[in-house]
Amino acid sequence: LILDIRCEEEDVEMTDDAKELLTRIGFETSLRYAIQLITAASIVCQRRKGAEVDIEDIGKVYSMFVDVKRSTQFLLEYQEQYMFNEMATDDAAPADAMES
Repeated sequence: LILDIRCEEEDVEMTDDAKELLTRIGFETSLRYAIQLITAASIVCQRRKGAEVDIEDIGKVYSMFVDVKRSTQFLLEYQEQYMFNEMATDDAAPADAMES
């Protein structure tokens, strides 16, 4: 219902299957994330000159914009490649570095 209202407010026509997928995404991630996908999916639909947002549009924007859970998983998976991963081996090292 909330997604229907949001689609109406943004003048987005969406297939029932796409709404169902968006509802599932909102349930598994967050309602805010699902609502944000509406606008992005609408733009993708317009670019392909479609009349209604469909499952493929939702899938495309879902792969382009990650939710918090997938973003966290990505950071954990690739954390050794980031600078913030370099941790001091000695507890006194950070304090000594700050005094210099």
